[in-house]
Amino acid sequence: MKSMSILLAGVLALAAVPATAQTLRFGHANAPGEIAYDMFNELAENVKTRTKGAVTIRIFPSEQLGKEADLVQQVKSGALDMSAPSMPVMSSLVPAMEMASGPFLWNDWKEAETVLRGPTFDPIWAELTDKHNIVPVSKILYWGWRNFTFTNKEVRKPEDMANLKVRVPESPIWVEMVKAFGAAPTPIPFGEVYTALQQKTVDGQENPIPTIYSRKFYEVQGVLTMSRHMLQNNTIVINKASFAKLSPENRKVLIEEAAKVSAKNTELQQGREKSMLEEIRKSGKTRIIDDPDRAAFQAKVEPAYANLATRWGNDHYKRMKDAIAKVRGK
Repeated sequence: MKSMSILLAGVLALAAVPATAQTLRFGHANAPGEIAYDMFNELAENVKTRTKGAVTIRIFPSEQLGKEADLVQQVKSGALDMSAPSMPVMSSLVPAMEMASGPFLWNDWKEAETVLRGPTFDPIWAELTDKHNIVPVSKILYWGWRNFTFTNKEVRKPEDMANLKVRVPESPIWVEMVKAFGAAPTPIPFGEVYTALQQKTVDGQENPIPTIYSRKFYEVQGVLTMSRHMLQNNTIVINKASFAKLSPENRKVLIEEAAKVSAKNTELQQGREKSMLEEIRKSGKTRIIDDPDRAAFQAKVEPAYANLATRWGNDHYKRMKDAIAKVRGK
């Protein structure tokens, strides 16, 4: 919270002209049945209650206002007040945002949370705010460990992925990773993934377990490989001018309530990872590979970090690696 306060100090110092009532438009990609869908509605309710109706958050879920990358651009321009993108999606503006999802980077969530909420990422958030008018309301909320699914190929080691077409988000880090495993990265918008899998346009995809379950990808994928290759973190962000228009008291409320739903989302999402994996197992539709050779996958992707670090900024990458080493040393 201290580093968040330092990061936002410049924004909070802006003169605000509070209105009697303000409406913030919040667009996101999550659909009913996903935890974040409920959490963002809860955020809106809590902010309205605590501000006594002075701030209303109007929610537009399920990509109603555009895909995740489009929503980020809308927040930047001020056409949209708030959104909840993943950190890699914002790398189109600040490439170093992508670092948080480095393949086989983290040992566990506690380690990632300590580094990502600490001062290591403050210069990156500052760049996003200063150059692109986007302020973090909550820096990170847990989204889950990403795992591969495939149509029918049992994948236990990188060589098993040779020449497979794997759907990836439109972000360099995924492209570099899948290429390192010998497969063909195939960018497809998230809303079209189920159809692409069903029609066998691609041989596989990768996502956290709650996404694989809630989006029913397991129904059209015969194999789930528990690779845990990436830890996905999402955020809650707001347009800088929209944030400045709120009274200091209401800014504080927004940040506090975002922190509460982020913590609740993390707890619930981690619980669902376990329960939904068991539901997938019980369905009998998908064979689960519990023990892939993660060390072999990690070794294959390690050389890709040289190119990625150049894209992110070698100073940013070194600062993050130093922070991880410090946490592990403790």
